[in-house]
Parts: sequence; C-alpha cells; structure tokens
Amino acid sequence: MKKPIIGILGAHMSNNGGPAPVPADYVNHAYCAGVENAGGIPILLPVLKDPADMDPVLAMCDGLLIPGGVDVDPRFYSEDPSPLLGSLDSAMDRFWIHAANYALEHKMPVLGICRGLQLVNVAFGGSLYQDLSYKNQDHMLHSQKQNRDYLIHQVTMDADSHLASILGAEPVYTNTMHHQCVKEPGKGLKITAHTADGIPEAMETDGGQFILVQWHPEELQDSEPRMRGLFKNLIEKASK
Repeated sequence: MKKPIIGILGAHMSNNGGPAPVPADYVNHAYCAGVENAGGIPILLPVLKDPADMDPVLAMCDGLLIPGGVDVDPRFYSEDPSPLLGSLDSAMDRFWIHAANYALEHKMPVLGICRGLQLVNVAFGGSLYQDLSYKNQDHMLHSQKQNRDYLIHQVTMDADSHLASILGAEPVYTNTMHHQCVKEPGKGLKITAHTADGIPEAMETDGGQFILVQWHPEELQDSEPRMRGLFKNLIEKASK
C-alpha cells in the first residue's frame, strides 16, 4: 500500500552552530518521527513569501501536520498586543493560515499541535487569550520545566468526541508547553477537552477532519503510548 505524504508546516529559526548565525527553515525531528512511525512520509513545507505558491506542493500531500511554535500575531484576530505576548512571526502566520484553509477546502485531514491548535482556531475566525492569566488568574502550570516527554497534568475529554474515540474516554496525562489558549472558538470548531482549571486542551471539527491538541503528543510516544493513536488516525485518514 502506498504510504501517505504528510506535509509538516515549517518554521523559521537562526542556526547558531557556525561562526555566524544562519537563517533556517526547520521542523522538530519528533514530528517527522511520529509521522514515519505511524506509516506516513513526512515532508517539510517551508514558509514562502507568497503562501499560494505552495499550492502545487500542498496538492501532493495527503494530510497536514501543523506543529508548535511562537505566538500567533494578535492582529490576525483583531486585538492589540498585550504586555505578556511572546515572540511573533507574521509571515509564518500568513503561510500557516493559508495552508489550514487549503486543507479545509480540499478535505485534507489535519493534526494540529499546540500552536497548531491556536493557529487553526484563528484561521477559522476564532481568538486567543494572549496569556493564560487573562483566562484564569489561578491556572495550574502549563509551561513545564521538565523534559518534553514528562507527563505533568491531566486532560479530560468529552466522551462523545473524535478525540476520545482515538485516545479512549478516560482522562489522560500530558505534557504542557504553552502560555496562551483559545478564547472564542473559530467557525466549525468545538472544544473537546479541558484541564481541571478550565483551560481548553483540544478542539475538532464535526467530522473529525481537524483534530487539534494543545499538548505535544510527538514527544510522548513512549511515555504515554496512547498518543501514537493521534498519528495513526492522521495516517489512516490520509490513506483514504
């Protein structure tokens, strides 16, 4: 059987390993490994000046993985920057928003992770709390200092959600590496999981085309094997 091609949206970074910094397009290896181990072929989709120039490559993909990264520029949800806003990359935002809408239009399955959840929510007309403290002053730890594979807090899923059908309906412990969260859900998106402090931890579309999680399952393939199901679900849908 042909292995499906999964496009992973790329980010910008500065490679400081040489005598002078070098701009680079990159994606964390764990995302690629998650796709490959589930039976797919990952490819990096670098940020282009004109997002539409990537359409011929997007057309070659059977599914998309929208990964983590820096904050989404609040201009894309019509807000001014708050004092607690982090790093931004509006060129990356524009490219990722284009790719998310392309996937929606072409019925391409999507797994969104951390920033990926937030970006898709904004792409579909939703908004974000620019810091968790604006949602809940007494929120628990959501930006862990432990290794990325460490399970730090529990997430409770809606029993009738696609997410629960993938991971099982029982609450699951996850890692956590974010300081923002969903405020208003975008069109067609439903919040399907929370932590005990009321922070949204997952979203999805009615048919399960988009499965979006706020944690980083790519880092939990061994410490919480249930997370492999998210990548298997993406590959299964992309194979159809």
